[in-house]
Amino acid sequence: STPYNTTSYQPIILNRPFRNVAELGYAFRDLPWKTLDFFTEKSADAGLLDIFTINDGPPGVGIGGLGITSMVQPTVVAGNVNLNTTQRADLQPVLAGAIMDEVSSTAIRNTGTGVTDAPTLAGNIVNATSASPMQNKSELITRASLPTTILAVPTTGTQPNPQQTVKAQREVVARAMSSTSQTRVWNVLIDVVAQSGHYKPNANSLGNDFIVEGEQHYWVHVAIDRFTGQVIDKQIEVVNE
Repeated sequence: STPYNTTSYQPIILNRPFRNVAELGYAFRDLPWKTLDFFTEKSADAGLLDIFTINDGPPGVGIGGLGITSMVQPTVVAGNVNLNTTQRADLQPVLAGAIMDEVSSTAIRNTGTGVTDAPTLAGNIVNATSASPMQNKSELITRASLPTTILAVPTTGTQPNPQQTVKAQREVVARAMSSTSQTRVWNVLIDVVAQSGHYKPNANSLGNDFIVEGEQHYWVHVAIDRFTGQVIDKQIEVVNE
């Protein structure tokens, strides 16, 4: 995880809990000096992004209700960003400020047009998913050419940039997005205008003969699991105009 033009090759030791699932990319695998792969499209480890979570809830009760604790269930987290969003402004603040790796103080900038700036990375994700949405988070890594589409590699003859070539720094996109994004939930906004009143005597038209005496405007935010159809959460917001 260090540039090839240095003589210092040291593993990155976090010495703290994981802050996101993709920090598993710092962990060694069962091969000498090889860490888990979250930066190449041939990765066999990308599925871990969909399996693991850092949001644990309380332990469940075991089978039979004998008081034996079972597997901890992940908690439902509000505010996760849809990886298939068409709005790059949704992704830009998630990417901005992410550090390139634990030994570098360099962070993704919120503005700019460089290959590692948040507007560029967010735009690349939106463009890549607009025609073919991702089915799960692991496709952020395994979809053909997507890792190098989001964060481009240096072209032939250009000065190598560690942020484009070093494994730990190329995994910055996965670390920024892995625990703050999802592809499974539909977030729906329903605009409701509720009117009260009465119909005219001998009304003939439901639409034209209703006399409005009061009106209230609501925004209903609904999160729906697209796999099961379950309504995960809903919030009703009163709109005062």
